[in-house]
Amino acid sequence: GETNMVRTGVYLFVHMGMTGRISTPDIIPTLKELKDTDEYPPPHCHLRLKTDTAEASFSDPRKFGYVVLSTTLGGGFDELAPDALHEIKQEQLNTGLIGKSMGIKGLLLDQKRVVSGVGNWVADEILYQCQLHPEQTHLSESQADKLGERMKFILTTAVQCLDDNEEFPLDWLFHCRWGKRSSKSKTIQDPKGRLVTFITAAGRTSAIVPSIQKKTAGKRPKKETSGNKKSEKNTSDYDMPSVEIKIELPKRKANNSSSPKNGKRVKPTTNKTVNKTKKGHTGTTKKTSISKRTSKGTRRSSRLASK
Repeated sequence: GETNMVRTGVYLFVHMGMTGRISTPDIIPTLKELKDTDEYPPPHCHLRLKTDTAEASFSDPRKFGYVVLSTTLGGGFDELAPDALHEIKQEQLNTGLIGKSMGIKGLLLDQKRVVSGVGNWVADEILYQCQLHPEQTHLSESQADKLGERMKFILTTAVQCLDDNEEFPLDWLFHCRWGKRSSKSKTIQDPKGRLVTFITAAGRTSAIVPSIQKKTAGKRPKKETSGNKKSEKNTSDYDMPSVEIKIELPKRKANNSSSPKNGKRVKPTTNKTVNKTKKGHTGTTKKTSISKRTSKGTRRSSRLASK
């Protein structure tokens, strides 16, 4: 009899990392880190795919890319954020960027947080064209909107230039950022003659133009208050629980001598009897009776009695 066979699809996912590229014998994309070469397969080739009529290879000099083989379309890059060129919506981008306390470059480079597909030089180019410092925090809505527009433009232009084997636009920072490798003493300027410096942001070397990319104190989002309750100043991001503390003082013991007697309060007295012998009166004994009133505000009185 006939046997029913179920065909299972197999899908190959290739993450390009920072320097990954897919080449064919006819098309070899250029890579800034390497000298132009027509050699095939290109240097640092890790995977070659062949059929009867075609061939392709995956190469990655810095080895940040990886390959996933899966039987489902959802099994490859599920953990990645939406693609920066084809999937991300401006509303999603705003939600991930506006008012965040993390530096903007760190948000862009984290492939699982807000958006995926933005590498180091692309992030620098976006921030340069948006005039944002890589460590800028708490972006406003207008800043996030401009970043989204520039990101789409830069990625679309870069893909088109690579497809046509053309140079990127001459007014991009891209052409200046690689000058750091040539000479430490060389002054690097952007296309408009402004100084380009290099800092470390989000753990990566970042090219910036300090005269236009200045870090400012971003406005933190206001906390919502319920009812007429006023928000307190200098509060932390977390509400502290309210604690009621009740302190009971020990009760004072009643003094029997000061208890009311026949409706009247009697002030306590102490009587002390001492014997003294005065100088010059040998054998003469004076008995001194001293009466002290202990209540506040009364005078002491003493009485001397001769025996």
